[in-house]
Amino acid sequence: MYTMNVSEVLDVEGSFDSTPLKAGDKIIIQEMSIKHVDSVGADVAEIKTTEGSRHSFAKAIVGQAKSEHWLFAVTKCVEKDASDGLDAYVIEKPAEGSNRMMLTLSMYPKKAEKIIQKTTA
Repeated sequence: MYTMNVSEVLDVEGSFDSTPLKAGDKIIIQEMSIKHVDSVGADVAEIKTTEGSRHSFAKAIVGQAKSEHWLFAVTKCVEKDASDGLDAYVIEKPAEGSNRMMLTLSMYPKKAEKIIQKTTA
């Protein structure tokens, strides 16, 4: 069964004062939060980085922005150095089950490199 995310068909990007995440981005996260977008009935991950605000409707990234593990890691990095944050890599990998490509975040550059190599081979 094929399913489609609302962000694939509606131009909701224009309603944000931030840049959407895309595969291959390296970001330094200072804060993560979730906002519900009533016009599309979906949650969006809002991510404050050292280079400005970013966002994503990707379900995996929305889940990570709710995750205690990710929020704890971001908080600890910012507590250590308020001008810095958590290094993260936006990667595209096959979803379990559907095998459709999805965006997700990785804290580990080696893991990100391996996934990128697998998907481009």
